[in-house]
Order: sequence, then C-alpha cells, then structure tokens
Amino acid sequence: MNEAFYNEDGLKKEIAFYKKQLDQLSGQAMRHDLSITSMRHSLKQKNDAFAVLGALQKKYTVTTPLNLLLSETIKAITTNLGMNRSIALIPAADPGKYIVGHHYGFPSDMFSSAQPKEIDIPPDYLKVGRYMLINKKSEPDETAKRVQQVLAMNFFVGVPVVHDDKPVAFIITGRIVQSPPFSPALDKGDVDSLTAITSLISSVLQNKKSVELDLQKKAVENENEIIAAQRDMLEKTLNDLKAAQTQLIQSEKMASLGELTAGIAHEIQNPLNFVNNFSEVNKELLAEMKDEIDKGNMDEVKAIATDVIENEEKINHHGKRAGDIVKGMLQHSRSSSGQKEPTDINKLADEYLRLAYHGLRAKDKSFNATMKTDYDETIGKINIIPQDIGRVILNLITNAFYAAPMPPEG
Repeated sequence: MNEAFYNEDGLKKEIAFYKKQLDQLSGQAMRHDLSITSMRHSLKQKNDAFAVLGALQKKYTVTTPLNLLLSETIKAITTNLGMNRSIALIPAADPGKYIVGHHYGFPSDMFSSAQPKEIDIPPDYLKVGRYMLINKKSEPDETAKRVQQVLAMNFFVGVPVVHDDKPVAFIITGRIVQSPPFSPALDKGDVDSLTAITSLISSVLQNKKSVELDLQKKAVENENEIIAAQRDMLEKTLNDLKAAQTQLIQSEKMASLGELTAGIAHEIQNPLNFVNNFSEVNKELLAEMKDEIDKGNMDEVKAIATDVIENEEKINHHGKRAGDIVKGMLQHSRSSSGQKEPTDINKLADEYLRLAYHGLRAKDKSFNATMKTDYDETIGKINIIPQDIGRVILNLITNAFYAAPMPPEG
C-alpha cells in the first residue's frame, strides 16, 4: 500500500512538472506568435510604403506643382496604407497657423465652410525628424486634441513636409477606430512610412529648385553673353566715334587753316620783305666796302662793316619771325600728340594773336583792330600741349575780335 501511494504521488509530481513545462512552451509559442505577427505587420508596413513610393515616383516630376504633389500623396496614403482619412495642412496667413489644403476620405461637406478651420502647430513639430503619433496608449497634447476635434480622427500620424528648412505642409493620416487586426494600432512603423513619403516630396521640390536654378544660371549666362556682345559693339562704336571726332577736329583745323592762309601769307610777307630789302642793302654796302678797301680807307671799311652786321642781325630777326609763323601754321595743322612739352606761352599767344587777326583780315578787308600786348616775361616755359592750347587761344582771340565794336565810319 505504501508503494502504491508512492507511485501515485510521484505520478502527480511528474504530471505537474510536465504541465509546467507545457505552460512555459505555450507562453513561448504565444510570444513567438506575437513576434511573428509584429514582424509581419512591420514587413507589410514597409511593403505598403515601398508600393506608395514607387507609385508616386512615377507620377512626380520636377514640373509637378506642390498642390498636385500633396493631393496625389494623401490619396495614395489613404488607399494603400490602410488609413481611413488623410489631409494636407498648408500654412495660413498667420505664422504658425495651418488650414486644410487637400483631403481624402472625409465627408464631402466637412470642409465646405466659408471660414477655414485653423490649427496651431508649434514649431517643434515642423522640423525634419519630428512627428505626431496618437494611439490608444498616447496622451494627446493640446495640438493633438485640436487635430482630433477639427478632423474628427481619433488616431493619427502627422509628419511635416520641409523644403529649404521651411515647412510647406503638414500631412496627417489616420484611423477613426483602433481595432486589431483590421485596424491595428498606429506605431513607429507608420511614422517611418509617412516620413519616407514626405521626404520624397521634399526631394522633388529640391530637384525642381535645382532645375530652376540651372535654368536661371543658363539665362544669366545667355544674358551675360548678350551684354558682352552689346558691350563690344558699343566699344567699337565708341572707338569709331572717337576716330570720327579726331578726323572732324582735323578737318576743322584744316578748314580753319585754309581761312587763315591769305592773312598768314600777308603776315609772312612782311618779314620776308625786310629780309629781301636788307639783303639788297648789304649787297650795295659790300660793293662799297670793296671799293674802300682798294682805296685803303680802313675807317670807312669798318663803318660799312658795322652797318652790314646790323643789317644781318635784322635779317636774322625777320627770318626767325617768318620761321615762327610757319611753325605756328604747322602746329595748327598737325594732330595733337597729346604730349606735354616746355613751351613759351607768351610767344605762343603772340603767334596765335597774329594768326587770328590776319585770318579775319583775309575774310573781311574792312576789319581792323589795334592789338596791345602785356606779357609776363618772368613766367618762363610751362609744360603744355602746344597744339591744343594754341587752338584754345586762337578761338578765344577770334571770338574777341568778333565781339569787338567796329570804329565809326568817317
């Protein structure tokens, strides 16, 4: 009997041991089932996200406007990620406030009010990497409560669309109820899926900006080429105008020289007459000197020699005078060298005074004027461009002659 009792008691212990082992195995099996279910759910989330990304990539181009990007995105999210509703909020006029831009899955009359419903979204939610995740385990903050109230959506995920460090939209997608397995709780996997989709929108916007910048760069380059061509053409035109101006000035000088020729010829004739006259006188004096030498009258020879020397000095003076007049004419006719040189300004002024006077006399025989000069003999030579200054002096004196009153007749 004791042996039978022992066998029954041992059997109970063995049964209890195996039952415990079975319970542990059942627990492990349940945990494995939950893990597998979670993995399957995560895998489905990723597959669904990839499917949405693939479909959207085919529709998106760099020319697709933002409003079309948003409308296509929320439609794809709702129909492919097992969501009930999706909405794209866009910035309102007031900073930090957002209004409904595009929506899908909502009643048709829900957002038909003339007054748009605004939602305040704090800046912390509008940065890359930030998100909203509201499920049964969450404790909604004031922003989440406002979203639940305005959108009539209890459980949702929200992610910003950021371009150039600025939020251009805030996409929210979610479910009205949470009831597994058909309406599982929203989790970080849903956040990752929505983040990948909003990143695609940001990339499209960035590519669009890059294309626009390239087009702007090409436009600027084309404009620079046009400007360069216009600049070259203007430089050529300017050079042609400068050359024409130089030619015109030279033509004007030559015309002026032609008008002065008759008067200048008269001016040159005076010193040449003196040269000729004194040359004739010297010829006679030298013949007379020869006779006196033959007679041995040395005192008379010396006196005649003195007269010849004085006459030679006068010949030299009037020869230089004629040379100066010719030099002035040549300077007036030549193009300006643009080089400054030491010049006797008194002598230059006197030469052009006479050129102006005789030029007017050549055109008008009745013109006459008394010329009085008072030069500063201590001024010395100064660095000027003789042709240019001479032309200025000539114009000033000619204008003065024209302005001078004519003497009364008789």
